[in-house]
Amino acid sequence: MPNLPRLAGAAALSIALGLVSAYQAVRSGLSGGEVSNGPWRTSFVTGSSDADLYTRARVAVGGLLALAPSETVYWNADRDSEGRALDAGCDYRVEGEELPARWWSLTAYGADHFLIPNDAARYSFSQTTLARAPGGPWTVRVSSDAQDGNWLPSGRAGARGSFALTLRLYNPAKPVYEQPETLALPSVTREACR
Repeated sequence: MPNLPRLAGAAALSIALGLVSAYQAVRSGLSGGEVSNGPWRTSFVTGSSDADLYTRARVAVGGLLALAPSETVYWNADRDSEGRALDAGCDYRVEGEELPARWWSLTAYGADHFLIPNDAARYSFSQTTLARAPGGPWTVRVSSDAQDGNWLPSGRAGARGSFALTLRLYNPAKPVYEQPETLALPSVTREACR
């Protein structure tokens, strides 16, 4: 029985490595069917019967009620258009045009995957709540400090820390899920940091 302690150690190490790798896989973001378009990423297995266990766990941790891609496509950005991590200590300009969906929204989430607490109690804009010319281009300012116009808080005044943006396209046109790389998605431009 001299190998029993060695086997027990190997088993414990294997279990620990398995748990760590599962945790990392669940916390690392999307997997399977992932597509990138500028700073935006999506996964076309999210909300589908093709989703593996890790994808389902990520959806559960992220707090999404994921629908199938033919009903809703979720684009996420945790970086700006130049690849820098989004930081509540910086001001951003998100600019886009009408998106090919029956309805769409843009929401900011904290590092904990929940809505960001803010004094304005503002968490999202949609195609119907933006101030803009009907069907025309739009701009949303994202900052922890109040901004003129369409302002989406990234935290309480003076906040720092990471956050992410989610762009939801409800009842998307077929090109959204058939040719997602060709979509004209909004740019995310860093303007200044404190």
